[in-house]
Amino acid sequence: MKKPSNWIGAIIGAIVIVIWLVTNYGMIHSEKLSEAVISDKIHNKEGYYIVVEDHKLHVKDPSTWMLLETGEAYEVTYEWYGKIAPYVTNINQPHDEDQVGGEH
Repeated sequence: MKKPSNWIGAIIGAIVIVIWLVTNYGMIHSEKLSEAVISDKIHNKEGYYIVVEDHKLHVKDPSTWMLLETGEAYEVTYEWYGKIAPYVTNINQPHDEDQVGGEH
């Protein structure tokens, strides 16, 4: 018969693994940056990206990417989960309620 401490260790290990998997792959993390200045725009075969405060963010819509200007400040909301690269979900000019390219 195995020792009960081995079973307890195995259960604790399984709980830790489940918690790690849920927090890294089951949860979507979101962050909002205010007055964030775009320092670089990158376009390659993987897609369209902007660099904001040392974060390389994927811009899924090429039209939105084309409207953005380096050196300009924006309010940027982005999300990520698991091994998915962070991607922009919303981007506005500072103190503006309309999304870039939206009707004014």
